[in-house]
Amino acid sequence: MSYVQAEKPKRMKVLVVEDDGPTRTAISRLIRQTGADVTTARDGEEGLGHMLAQRFDVLLTDLRMPIMDGIEMLQHVMKLPDTRRPERIIAISGEYDRGVLRGAPVAFMQKPFNIDALLEMLQGKPN
Repeated sequence: MSYVQAEKPKRMKVLVVEDDGPTRTAISRLIRQTGADVTTARDGEEGLGHMLAQRFDVLLTDLRMPIMDGIEMLQHVMKLPDTRRPERIIAISGEYDRGVLRGAPVAFMQKPFNIDALLEMLQGKPN
């Protein structure tokens, strides 16, 4: 008798870049509850380092952060080869609006945001 081993569904890999510790923890905990693998970073520099080391399905980043803000990090991300660039990028901000992204292919959510809307965006559903 031969058994065909079913392939495990691929777990979504999400990188959360957020300088506020409690917000970073809450978002990453919420995303992990969906079954995703989550990596976190405190600023854009740390986040970019993670992206150079591995590929993520989704990048969720705050825009206003110390050291390297999300806007500068996104400029670097857009220059990465397709093999390193996340499939979906979601920017969140309480200080900036969508206009700061200057037409970049990035979804945007204003803080405070709706948790259900965020989870839908992570799955690739339009906001």
